[in-house]
Amino acid sequence: MKNLTKILLTMSLGLTLASSVSAQKMYYSLEGSQRLDRADIDGSNTETLVSTGENNYGTEVDLTNSKVYWCTSDFTNSKIRRADLDGSNAEIIVNINNNFFFRDVAIDLTNSKVYWTDGLFGTGGKIQRANLDGSSVEDILTNLDSPRSIDIDATNSKIYWQEDGSANRIRRADLDGSNIENLVTGLDSPDGIAVDVTNSKIYWSEGSGGSATIKKANLDGSSITTLITNGANGLNRPRGIDIDETNSKMYFADRNGNKIQRSDLDGSNVEDLVTSGISSPFGVSLGVTDTPLAVELDSFTTRQIENAIQLFWSTASEKDNEGFNVYRKTGNGFYTQIASYKGNSELLGALNSSTSNNYSFTDNSELRNGETYTYYISDIETNGLETKHEEQAQSVRFTLNEEIAQTKLDYVLAQNFPNPFNPSTKINFQIAKEQDVKLEVYNLKGELVKELVNEKMNKGSHSAKWNGTDTFGNQVSSGTYFYKISAGTFIQTNKMILLK
Repeated sequence: MKNLTKILLTMSLGLTLASSVSAQKMYYSLEGSQRLDRADIDGSNTETLVSTGENNYGTEVDLTNSKVYWCTSDFTNSKIRRADLDGSNAEIIVNINNNFFFRDVAIDLTNSKVYWTDGLFGTGGKIQRANLDGSSVEDILTNLDSPRSIDIDATNSKIYWQEDGSANRIRRADLDGSNIENLVTGLDSPDGIAVDVTNSKIYWSEGSGGSATIKKANLDGSSITTLITNGANGLNRPRGIDIDETNSKMYFADRNGNKIQRSDLDGSNVEDLVTSGISSPFGVSLGVTDTPLAVELDSFTTRQIENAIQLFWSTASEKDNEGFNVYRKTGNGFYTQIASYKGNSELLGALNSSTSNNYSFTDNSELRNGETYTYYISDIETNGLETKHEEQAQSVRFTLNEEIAQTKLDYVLAQNFPNPFNPSTKINFQIAKEQDVKLEVYNLKGELVKELVNEKMNKGSHSAKWNGTDTFGNQVSSGTYFYKISAGTFIQTNKMILLK
């Protein structure tokens, strides 16, 4: 399944069909019908969202930002499209001519990137990526042999993809395209792949007619098992596939059979979900899991105290939380781990807790004057799974021997009230002295939504109100947002939820 580093709330992404347990909806693109549809998770209440007039292929749902992405192609012109979850505000974000064939799309919210395969026949295929708005298109891998389905394992920073043509294989690489590995070879026309990080498995579909199968293997390609064959299941030409880890279900599309199906993860209990009114469903992908987060991170703050930098964070709840790791980067460099719960008792987790817990860590390493340091934390479950909270990263510009006459109680950024809210909410804060203050609202992609305060303010308590609009006065969509205060060296970010 299209995996993400978990962030603050349950979310999911999809490949060609995406389902939300909370919303009870699934999205699927149709090659023959040339449209994007959605239905309830059991296949009922089908509806057409967007008719494109072009063949529709891989689809990805971003529930965090309430967007659906998909690709279309006619062999000479290929597009990456996106729209709101109800099909409104449809737009083309990437449009490339001259013999391109976009086949599948995947999203990496951790780094705010969209990836896709350009599945040209022969060895001219590519994997490309861009920002979520389609800007800054770049080649990640070139000279591939007819790349088809793609999936991202953000937890381990890997791309998985299939190649058809004469290669007929599954490969993986780092997110930047380096360290390519061949995992499974000798496939028969593969065109659907899903990564199940929880169970350390990859699932894929291949073949047509009597050779149609769905298989699985370990993440390194070992221990291949055939789950579903043509036989009594009537599988004809399986394409997209995805895994609902929470409910131990597998979803897949039969392109020639014109149906979307699901089964247990061992291939048993196959059932039809959508069987009428569709032509050539290209694939199925569930990006949703309602598995609760091990840690729900409420706030994360960094600031300089004397000649050290101190990190503060609080959790709303914890489940099987062994502890935390701390990551840091200098300037525009790369993140490295600088501390672990294994060697620092203050980083040990609460294991299971339904109440708020507060943590702190002090970076006493030798810091350079005038340098900017950026930090984030991760949590590690008792089963070893690490969840990185990079979206909460905070930066501090270190000034040697600067007088910091601040204490934690001098500066306060309170939780907004009400929360969740609709249509407006109030944010209270306190500053220790007269100084310039910024209070800003960001979305989960790290984009500035609105500046609420940007002025010199007196020492004491203040408040600001946000009415759920952006800089241009437009109402924003439902979802999770962050509000960030910057007052001298005091920087803190809290989350809030807008529900409509």
